[in-house]
Amino acid sequence: MADIKNIGSCFVFSGKNKIRLRFRKEARVDFLYNQDAQPGIPISSLQTSIRTFFRKNHSAFSNKKVGIVIPDPTRDFHSRAILKPIAGELKKITGGFEFMISLGLHQRLSGTGLMDFLGEPLIRENQIVQHSPKEVIALSIIHGVPATLNRRLFSYDVIITVGVVEPHLYAGFSGGVKCLAIGLAGQETILHTHSPEYISQKGVRVSNIRANPFQHFLWEVCRKLDIPVYSLNLVNNQQKEIAFYSMGEARRSFTESVKAAREIYSYRVRDPFDLLFVGCDSPKDRSLYQASRLFNYVLEKKRLIKKGGIICVFAGLNAQGESQAEKNFESLLKKSGLPDAYGFRKPGEHRTYKVIEASRTGRLCFITPNIPKGGFPCLIFFGHYLDALNWAQDQFGKNLKVGVIPSGFSFIPCP
Repeated sequence: MADIKNIGSCFVFSGKNKIRLRFRKEARVDFLYNQDAQPGIPISSLQTSIRTFFRKNHSAFSNKKVGIVIPDPTRDFHSRAILKPIAGELKKITGGFEFMISLGLHQRLSGTGLMDFLGEPLIRENQIVQHSPKEVIALSIIHGVPATLNRRLFSYDVIITVGVVEPHLYAGFSGGVKCLAIGLAGQETILHTHSPEYISQKGVRVSNIRANPFQHFLWEVCRKLDIPVYSLNLVNNQQKEIAFYSMGEARRSFTESVKAAREIYSYRVRDPFDLLFVGCDSPKDRSLYQASRLFNYVLEKKRLIKKGGIICVFAGLNAQGESQAEKNFESLLKKSGLPDAYGFRKPGEHRTYKVIEASRTGRLCFITPNIPKGGFPCLIFFGHYLDALNWAQDQFGKNLKVGVIPSGFSFIPCP
């Protein structure tokens, strides 16, 4: 765990770019960055560990049909570097395997998108399947949720999930079997687990997995599936390097990775700020739908801004809403004065619900070179951080207290 540091010059991520922020020497600026966080692990070391895992567990995969469930491009799991050795080892021992991209309700990848994501050699040499929420079968009602799963899962003898473990608004942490139980589910399951009623339950919150109904649902789906599940979980540091990984039985791998993520991402924050600058790194910076999560990330674990304070997220926003969920999110967010009884039932509208919820605590802003067209009543857009800083000084005075989080998705505030 790191302490905050007072500093006159620091940086935030905006996509893959580092934006340098400069402040006058007497400014009250706290840089919430763990400079002692675990350094990156060479990719070659992880690749060697993958090969060793399969050689030690040869009997678990020998002559079996294997499904490898991988995240979509919204998660930076170093796809090309790790999927190649997985494919190479499985070709030697299995009776066949395929990669399945867990899209949930996200847009299917085009040919070009798939090529950018995985690369031509992997696509040419392996079977790649994209999830469709329409190609599912019902399991049962699990903890009140109608559970559904992609029917292809039931043709596998063994499943491997690949995940990035980082703070998640509902599951506490991503990774583990979330890409299986939600990423390969049907619309009915996803809408239920993302409804205002479900995500407002006690325990459903960022960085919490204990007594979390969302997390419990994921593992119960995995148990009902009754197929052996292994996982490769990765934890990235704030430089987007792999800082930790664990490969093995799914629950153990996830538990070890969550422990590592807590150690790497935790920061001690004592007092709230007037203004908070938050970096949004790639690939989530591309869309308003993804980048807007950060408003809730920095408010729900511990309130980091004073009442009426300002949060400014740096993001490229260079992609228009492509999936139906993203279009629903943006369309609803542009409306003002929603009825109190509005249910937020369509795909993507849970994100609108969460943004509106965050806007009741503070003022929500984006700093971006691509200001979206059309008004968003609860969002403010700036082209440069100095414009936002000057505006904030008009609200709070020249001596306002500023916090800077370089990477909001790699951050857990602690007392």
